[in-house]
Amino acid sequence: MKTLNIMIKPASSLCNMRCKYCFYADVSNMRSVCSYGLMTEETVNAILEKVKADLNEGDKVSFAFQGGEPTFAGLDFFERFVSIVSQWNGVTVSYALQTNGVLLDDDWCDFLKGHNFLVGISFDLLPDAHGSVRVDEKGESTYKRVVESIKLLQKHKVEFNVLCTLTNPIARHPE
Repeated sequence: MKTLNIMIKPASSLCNMRCKYCFYADVSNMRSVCSYGLMTEETVNAILEKVKADLNEGDKVSFAFQGGEPTFAGLDFFERFVSIVSQWNGVTVSYALQTNGVLLDDDWCDFLKGHNFLVGISFDLLPDAHGSVRVDEKGESTYKRVVESIKLLQKHKVEFNVLCTLTNPIARHPE
């Protein structure tokens, strides 16, 4: 029995935030093609065909989605992805999503709960610490929007954790 862990970037480097310490923005800006856009249905099908071909009954596979911001791919993308994988018999499948949370709503949370996604929320805990570095395209704080997304995840009982960047201001307030 084997376990596969597959990381998927369905939105390449596309993101609705401009975090001041985002290493990925720096990396993507140095590439000859900054963003490869949204993952096509053909690419999804090719990935899943190759993964499925390598699996046997009793195997486990974990799909982790990250970005840029993976929710940019849209809920339809994820619904199609999960629909294809749900047809695999005899394989244990788990899902994870690392997101800034800004695009989450009730529909997203229903979907995430319904398919047992573990959600990682990028959140720097303290209003000033988060708001000074995790900003939107207009340079404005996303703190309140992320807090609302966390409340939505809690309301829908979606399992989640927080990915916090440990900065000096946060380290000074461990409580």
